Amino acid sequence: MKTKNIIIAVVTLFIAFVGYKLYSNKKEMNEKSSQVEEAYAVPVQVAKVQKKSLSNALIATGEFEGFEEVFLVAESQGSITALNFKEGDLIKRGQVFARIDASSLNAQLSTAKFNYAKAQKDVERYERLEKAGAVSKAQVEELKLQLENSRSSIAQINQQLGFSTVKSTISGVVNEVMIESSSFVQAGNKIAEIVQIDKMKIIINISEDDLINIKNDQKVTIKTDVYPLVDFAGTVSNISVKADEAGKFKVTIVVPNNKKEQLRAGMFGEVHFDTLKNNIQDALTIPREAIVNSLQDPKVYVVENNKAILKSIKIGKVINNNVIVLEGLKINELVIDKGIINLKNNTLVKITNSK
Repeated sequence: MKTKNIIIAVVTLFIAFVGYKLYSNKKEMNEKSSQVEEAYAVPVQVAKVQKKSLSNALIATGEFEGFEEVFLVAESQGSITALNFKEGDLIKRGQVFARIDASSLNAQLSTAKFNYAKAQKDVERYERLEKAGAVSKAQVEELKLQLENSRSSIAQINQQLGFSTVKSTISGVVNEVMIESSSFVQAGNKIAEIVQIDKMKIIINISEDDLINIKNDQKVTIKTDVYPLVDFAGTVSNISVKADEAGKFKVTIVVPNNKKEQLRAGMFGEVHFDTLKNNIQDALTIPREAIVNSLQDPKVYVVENNKAILKSIKIGKVINNNVIVLEGLKINELVIDKGIINLKNNTLVKITNSK
């Protein structure tokens, strides 16, 4: 009996020991499993869904250009005999920039004038002879044709002589001279570039959503890095009637220039449509970076129970990188805006930034 009790006690202790080991192993496995899950949590950064007061004020960047920029081109060939301006000089419309050697043309003109005078006298003489019956009418008509050809030659040579004088077609500044005095030029060669700078233009590209708020003659303010304390006034002068391949419309703005803070072609400027500043609204917003798909099919990842949950939402405008949320999110929800590329629905995540 005593032996039997001992055996029962030993078996009971053994079973208890096995049970304890199983419990310990299970607990250890659960802890390891938890550690594995923690190790595979994707690091992300989040932003809160917030209510903000947003302004539809539009800001766009463009590059200044001369109001007009033209190249003066040679219309005849020959050597440059006079070069009246250098780079940086002011020039007025109609002023002679350069002259091309016209000695050959002048010689041709003298010959043509001599031939014309001779033909004129021959016609007068033959008309008198025709009245006397000494010559035929056909002979007189032939001389009249020669007279007309001489007149045409004079007009043609005078036109070519006009081409030997290169005049500026606009008022502005000589930006670049492509020739030197005594250079030989062919018809079509560029001689100089003239840039009108008393007023400038800046061209910006606008999306169709913003285009509805822009009108011709609308006043704008332009800021530059070169003159950070100066605001330049501009006026919308033209809006393109057709979008480019990116769906943008070209808007041209004219800006008067001044001598003290002179704008130059190639500078960059920020165009501020000030009349839109009063259009302010309170709205739920999220960062543009939180949108997973395109703006036409917007989705976001929200954090729930340490997991990334994919949600479809409805959005409004994008203003200064803030997306207006119309449906699908509540204020203070956490949306993931960094680390999205590594996520799928229900992925375990670890937030690495302050909320």
